[in-house]
Amino acid sequence: MVFFAAIVVATIILICEVSLAVFEYIHCRLDGNPLSAVFAGIFTVHSFFTTFYIIGAFRLVECFMVPWLTLQLIFLTTFTLFVIVWWIATLLSVFNLVQYYHTTSDKGLTNAEFFVLTGVILTIVLFVSIKLSHILYQGFVSVRNQNMARYRITESVQRKDSVLKPSYV
Repeated sequence: MVFFAAIVVATIILICEVSLAVFEYIHCRLDGNPLSAVFAGIFTVHSFFTTFYIIGAFRLVECFMVPWLTLQLIFLTTFTLFVIVWWIATLLSVFNLVQYYHTTSDKGLTNAEFFVLTGVILTIVLFVSIKLSHILYQGFVSVRNQNMARYRITESVQRKDSVLKPSYV
């Protein structure tokens, strides 16, 4: 069950990454914004790692799955640090020490409301990312356990069929 859930989650992530890469590429071509080209490249490279994860899950090759898990661990660590810094900025915004840029005619959110609302959304996205990464890690563990079971069965059959028997002295 976990194995199939990991493949489904990885496939959904791959579809999102490819569509984001195409969107950023189109945005770069239309506006000439180099930052969009950078994001298009990042999403494209990450989609290659996700593709390797899916191939590794289908073929039960755990070494194809490890680079994506490493990349996801780096992403989650960086994103967690960003969320912590955001909440520190939110605390500072309560005392008007940090402000976001908006026009004087803007009748939208206040400074503290903007930081709190964005912090809540970032925290929810962080928890969802952690949960999805945990599902994908469980898929990796499932593949590793299947490979270990197959290795143990193969090893015991080879020992049973071996001409060399252990000698007891």
